[in-house]
Amino acid sequence: MEQVLKKPPHICLIYTGGTIGMHPVMVDGERVLRPPEKPETFLEIAPELKELATFEFVPLKKLKDSTNMNPQDWIDIAQEVYNRRDGGFDGFVIAHGTDTMHFSASAVAFALGRNLNFPVVFTGAQTAPDVPHGDARVNLIRAFKVAASKKFAEVVICFGDYVFRGCRAQKKDERRFDAFESPAMFPLGYITEEIVASPWAKTPKINPPPIHFKNKFATGIVQISLIPGLEPILLHPLLDLDDCKGIVLQSFGAGNVPSEEPYALTNFIREATNRGKPVLITSQFPANATLHTAYEPGKLAVAAGAIPTGNMTSACATAKFRWVLAQVEQRSDLDNQGKMAEISEMMARAYIEELDEPKK
Repeated sequence: MEQVLKKPPHICLIYTGGTIGMHPVMVDGERVLRPPEKPETFLEIAPELKELATFEFVPLKKLKDSTNMNPQDWIDIAQEVYNRRDGGFDGFVIAHGTDTMHFSASAVAFALGRNLNFPVVFTGAQTAPDVPHGDARVNLIRAFKVAASKKFAEVVICFGDYVFRGCRAQKKDERRFDAFESPAMFPLGYITEEIVASPWAKTPKINPPPIHFKNKFATGIVQISLIPGLEPILLHPLLDLDDCKGIVLQSFGAGNVPSEEPYALTNFIREATNRGKPVLITSQFPANATLHTAYEPGKLAVAAGAIPTGNMTSACATAKFRWVLAQVEQRSDLDNQGKMAEISEMMARAYIEELDEPKK
């Protein structure tokens, strides 16, 4: 009997830049990392990729350190994936810098939506490829294995030994190889000899509904990390700027915002909301939901009009905020009060399991 050869997985590799593909050059006697002059040299990191899968290599027009990534780059990445959704790919791998990977993964997840039926795997590295004991090669290979595993149907971050839901992850360390964590949710999978998927990972479906592609993100968002003694008078000029469309206050803990004068921010929140500039409350510690704070300072902020973000990471909440605002800005049927209510309702709704909705 003639042996039937198993068809290898088919992967689309989208290269955006980042440390994972940086090449060292000497500048004034110092080692400096830069993107390669020829994007194709990125593939030299792991020649064995050709043994794992057939793949299409798609470098973005301008390779970047992820510090320079912006919402237009989120749009470009999501568009590249969407354009190739029916191209016979088993999955997509996005090679990306680590500093803003969690922002991009969250944004792309919102753009592609809940009906995504294949894996979009973000990965990167803490070291450049020329470091023999580094993680550039191994992370890229592992991302290919995850993309080809047929065990995930969503946007994920594959880094080190873990697979995280992209909209639930955040960077925790600048040097260690386990650079990411998922503070409010267990990992979706583990990298062992086999790819082990958790029961809550989304898996591919037969005859899935079409992707609802919403690929717009608003501009004009300002994030402010709260510090003790921050004078509200310093923030009020933001409200006079037409280009300021929304404000993110990153709180100390479970959504707590200063409420004692002269540092109380409740009047600032109230005025911003009245002037059509929504104020979001995020936390440095998203495992503690800002939606259910039991502390008076947090409750006073919400009563003044602030929008809580549940247990979303700050990066995910910011990406979602831009995504929500872009949709609400297109609504001509809503007045200022209606827009504020719609933004608040949309931020509280889980679209891609980015937060735990309150139990009813």
